[in-house]
Amino acid sequence: MFKVLLVDDEPNVRMGIKMMIPWEEIGCEIIGEAEDGDDGLSKIMISRPDIVIADIKMPGKTGIEMTEAAKALGFKGKVIILSGYSDFSYAKTAISLGVENFILKPVDEDELTEAIKAAGEKIKSEREKSYQQEIGSEYLYEQRVKGLFAGDEGHIADAAAAGQYSSYCAAVIGFDDGQDSSTAVRKFFDNMKNVDIVSLDISGVLGLLFKDWEYEAVKEALIRLNESLMGRAFIACGSSVNSPGDICRSYGEAKSIYANKFIFRHCGIAAPDLLKKSRDNDDTDYASQLYAYMEINDTEKLSRTLDAFMESMQTMDNTPEKAKISCITLLMDIRSRIVRSASDKKPETLITDEFVSHIGTLSSLRDIIEEIRKCLINVSDACFSKTTKSNMERVVQYIRANYNRELRLEMLAGIFGYNSAYLGKVFHQYTGENFNNYIDEIRISEAKRLLAEEDYKVYEVAEMVGYSNINYFHNKFKKYVGVSPLSYKKSFGKDE
Repeated sequence: MFKVLLVDDEPNVRMGIKMMIPWEEIGCEIIGEAEDGDDGLSKIMISRPDIVIADIKMPGKTGIEMTEAAKALGFKGKVIILSGYSDFSYAKTAISLGVENFILKPVDEDELTEAIKAAGEKIKSEREKSYQQEIGSEYLYEQRVKGLFAGDEGHIADAAAAGQYSSYCAAVIGFDDGQDSSTAVRKFFDNMKNVDIVSLDISGVLGLLFKDWEYEAVKEALIRLNESLMGRAFIACGSSVNSPGDICRSYGEAKSIYANKFIFRHCGIAAPDLLKKSRDNDDTDYASQLYAYMEINDTEKLSRTLDAFMESMQTMDNTPEKAKISCITLLMDIRSRIVRSASDKKPETLITDEFVSHIGTLSSLRDIIEEIRKCLINVSDACFSKTTKSNMERVVQYIRANYNRELRLEMLAGIFGYNSAYLGKVFHQYTGENFNNYIDEIRISEAKRLLAEEDYKVYEVAEMVGYSNINYFHNKFKKYVGVSPLSYKKSFGKDE
């Protein structure tokens, strides 16, 4: 509906116009009336009507003067002038001001109706033209930015010829659960200069191009943006580059990181300088560390180790498939350790096949790590709860479960949170043995069993119980048993 304002100092004329025109039928509605030119100007600027029907001769400002003042203040609507004068000079002035029609009183109903309809058609046409121009301009703008992202030579040449900016940085933003928050992003950058924002696909993913921004300022702005979006977005940022021809490289980095949001989703904002290229140099045995903390039921250290494990996988060369395999391998390693040392526990306390399958269906690395965290803490509580064992019992249990590995008092002190000298003293009081003798006795006892019951060679038994040096094993065995390992084995009718 077109909004119409009536301006005439004669109430009867205003009433007559209201009654004679089929307003709704021609798509119009009267939104107000004014009794003179000054009142009319005020109401034009406040209510912004589409069409104004005004008398030419009124107290204060005339209809012509009112129209001139309104146009000077930016009014774009159509004006129809009613006049009791046929003076050509009035008509000429009205035409110069862009008045839509000049109708003589007494007003003819059909003539005024047609004038209003013609004004409405003209407004429709102008709005459509403006819309098409806006769409066309926006399309060209988006094509220009997308062309720079794609490395299009024509767009690069145009940008280089303009020579306006000395640095560029691209970013890609997507939203959780298909939510379209593009309006919020555009509003966030409304008052910031030199930021181009374009839609990259129908799912609402946006591409941003920062021009003449310091790289740190770009990242700070993106962090603030992510906070304003309440963490519902994942933002990938490329490197800062110095020429239009390199914008495609910055965009390529951002696009590559965004495509791997499974790995980086929890980061909020991910950029090349914040991420490691690969984890090739990380040979940390996370399964052993995690299991050690599970055995002593230290959930705080377990959580920190899991966080370190997750961080180790946040690399540019990682993929969702690789990350899932790493997590499943970690779980299976821990499960095999649990089964060996806690075989008396009920199956439901262990890491089930169903759980392993479940984590493979999750949508981000963070989600997987959180599920693993809950699972390992639950298993640790069930199998190694602090409420069922004293501290020294847990130390002894750990030694018995790991006697075949390198064990040092300093290492156990670190795991259990003791000073090594204090742990050695308390351990001796609890077991009646010093630390090294206690480990030797366990190892030699297991070596005797293997030599008597199995068909392993002596050097194999030495390695299996934790001695890497065969001569050292030979001396230790003879010290505790009184004969060499080989003689002991032969006493059971077994040859080397």
